[in-house]
Amino acid sequence: MSQTLEKRVEELERQVAELSGKPSLSVRKKDPWRTFGIFKDDLDFQEAVRLGREYREQQTYDKEIAGS
Repeated sequence: MSQTLEKRVEELERQVAELSGKPSLSVRKKDPWRTFGIFKDDLDFQEAVRLGREYREQQTYDKEIAGS
């Protein structure tokens, strides 16, 4: 019985040592390329981009009119 228990403890210690050396899956390296293309063919995102562009163009237009 003690030999079986010793083997189990050794195996658990080995597994703990192995897991301690690996980074946790919840801690990921920041990689901007991981999200590249995530909104491809997304109509809602395209609409948001269009509205943002319109807003920026309107702001530029308003500044040009106000400045003249």
